[in-house]
Amino acid sequence: MDTRVETLNKLRLRAAGPMAIARRFYLLAGVAIVVISAIGFQEFYLRGREFGGTAISPQMLPFVIVHGLALTAWVVLFLAQTALISSRQRKIHMTLGWCAAGLGTLIVISGLLVAVRSVQADPLFIFWGMEYRQFLLVMLTEISCFAVLLTVGLLNRKRPVRHRAMMLLATLSIIAGATLRIPVLFTVFGTVGWEGIFGPVLVLGAVLLAIRSALLRSLDRWLAVGLAAMAVVFFAAAQVATSAWWVHAAHETFGV
Repeated sequence: MDTRVETLNKLRLRAAGPMAIARRFYLLAGVAIVVISAIGFQEFYLRGREFGGTAISPQMLPFVIVHGLALTAWVVLFLAQTALISSRQRKIHMTLGWCAAGLGTLIVISGLLVAVRSVQADPLFIFWGMEYRQFLLVMLTEISCFAVLLTVGLLNRKRPVRHRAMMLLATLSIIAGATLRIPVLFTVFGTVGWEGIFGPVLVLGAVLLAIRSALLRSLDRWLAVGLAAMAVVFFAAAQVATSAWWVHAAHETFGV
């Protein structure tokens, strides 16, 4: 009997190690994402302006404020959720999960409005080496990826490994707006093409994957597969965005 109890205790200790590592890892990831968002959107937070000090047009300002506040609330909520798991406050974490569903819906709706309306205002504006009507597909792809990853994450909320990976990926999928506004990254990733747009996000994802896999001494397959799929989708979107087909589709669908 004593031998069985001792064996069970050893198994529990072995399981507790990876769980503790997971809790700390996602907390640190949440902190990193909040810091990146704060740096990237500092002009908006401090002055209510776009990157470079450009004023936001009065027509777009309400949509930008709603979307910006929703994104800010999301990264803060993500950090709070990881902190709750780290401190073993699982019940509160589960309760706040419903807030994530509502906030995620707001991000998707406001993101679609900001993307379409901003492009309609100046479809030929050159941004990251593309006409803005071309860049529209990039923005729509980001929003779609977030929606899909969030949905998968919520559906797997009772499967911690899958849930955590999907929620982290969902958060990573919407921080390109911040990394595109950090000049120090321009010298590394450039200011044109899909590398400049998504390079920082995918590299951050790869670094986080490497750290987590090293800590667990095994590959986090859900995080790895999700990150790889996200990279493929982002690359494909950037290529299709510059095609004549998309320009025609954007004109017919959105009038740009």
